[in-house]
Amino acid sequence: MRKRLKKKLENRYNALNEAKRQRFKRKGIRCIRYEFLPIGERDKFALTYDEITPDYSYATHWLIEAFVWEDSSQLRIFACSKNGGTSSISPVQMIIFSDNDVEQILNTFKKVFEDMKSDKFWDTIY
Repeated sequence: MRKRLKKKLENRYNALNEAKRQRFKRKGIRCIRYEFLPIGERDKFALTYDEITPDYSYATHWLIEAFVWEDSSQLRIFACSKNGGTSSISPVQMIIFSDNDVEQILNTFKKVFEDMKSDKFWDTIY
């Protein structure tokens, strides 16, 4: 019974599947790039003991998504389990761009990705 409850809590919303679906859309909101990578030890510690974000004790991976609309764009960062499941639809962090400059979005995406790989994401302000 505990296993089923834990599975329900961490998999209410599968952010990874949603990013895969959004990648092939032609109209409206569209995901231009996404990455799924494990959370480092320092970021995991900071995420667990942060007072602002809700409890993400099950989170083992980061999911970064770059979305483009006609008038604005954004980067969404989710804390997920190993299969891409998360307990809430809301991202842990969101970076919003007022224009639709794809190069700027992808450069910021690369910077966030490199910070996550080097385990410095939670300390950096974007």
